[in-house]
Amino acid sequence: MRNQLQSVSRRGRRAASVMVCASAVCVGGAAWGAISQSTITAPGGFVQAAAGPSTNGGPGWPGGDWTTAFPGTADRQEGSFTGNNSVSRSASFSGSGIVNSASGTVGMGTAQMNASNAFPSTAGFSAGIANGGWKESFVISHASFNGQAGTMQFTVQVEGRLDATGITGSAAITTTAYKDNAQLMSNPLASPGGSDLLSTDRQYGNWAVATFGEGEVTGKTVFDTVTFAVPFTFGTPFNLGVYVNARAGQRSSGGFGTQSTATVQLTRFRWGGIANIYAGPNPITGATVSSGTGINWANPVEPGSCPGDINTDGFVDDADFQIFAAAYNILDCADPSMPSGCPSDLNGNGFVDDTDFSVFAPAYDTLVCP
Repeated sequence: MRNQLQSVSRRGRRAASVMVCASAVCVGGAAWGAISQSTITAPGGFVQAAAGPSTNGGPGWPGGDWTTAFPGTADRQEGSFTGNNSVSRSASFSGSGIVNSASGTVGMGTAQMNASNAFPSTAGFSAGIANGGWKESFVISHASFNGQAGTMQFTVQVEGRLDATGITGSAAITTTAYKDNAQLMSNPLASPGGSDLLSTDRQYGNWAVATFGEGEVTGKTVFDTVTFAVPFTFGTPFNLGVYVNARAGQRSSGGFGTQSTATVQLTRFRWGGIANIYAGPNPITGATVSSGTGINWANPVEPGSCPGDINTDGFVDDADFQIFAAAYNILDCADPSMPSGCPSDLNGNGFVDDTDFSVFAPAYDTLVCP
């Protein structure tokens, strides 16, 4: 291991000022109707943006293929990514008194979205919608509980703004999660936070506004935390997907053709960290959480973060190596001499060891930080 550390150091400062655009690894584009949470391979994710003069319903929940809700002349864009990268897409439409748009950027653990819709009330359910999220592979292990049932309780943090005007404005943000492509069902350890309640047996967060009269103006600032609970078996791999969408739509169609508007700004949607690991009904300590990307999911994820960027300057270079090497000498994150938060513990198992180096070394080779 020590020779490996020295080898990393000798690679030195080559291309230390180079950043590789994460979107360069994205696939997809003008083609549509093909991407959803069930088609994404972990670790990875996707984003969709669609805008058009009419919609014919939708898949119901974030993570479904929302491009299929837009027929005819709508603008539909989608893209996907693999690993710890990101993707952005945008769409817009203008015609017949309707102007709408949508855009979104999704990375591992984070998303930002915008949507807008200006329309006459006689339009056929015009909308701008952004949709997407990420999927990660996990193994949660514990020497005393491997083979037994457990629950991982985690949070997502949601910040944004909803506005609507006129007779039929409608704006909403919704989030949900899936384990192995099956949507998470209600669980006493899950909570929708302070969101608008839905009559459902699924885990979710939902915030919405709508208008019902000429000249009406309404809005809502969203600043909330949703708690999800995913059941698993200790020592057995599983995939977890977290998805969100922003919808600037039309509450109803008809009336006198007067103008309505809807806007959505999802300024911050991020993984808030693992709150607890449960064995049966009891929270435990000492579990090891491993993931396909090597991200330390015990902590909140910030946009642009990536494994190996220990000092969070957007690069994985000698500065990060120096921090990692010093931490490797100490090993145990419980040691009071460790830096606060133990940032070199890249896989979140409580130690800085060879498993963390296996995450750090490939990141140093490529210098990729989305």
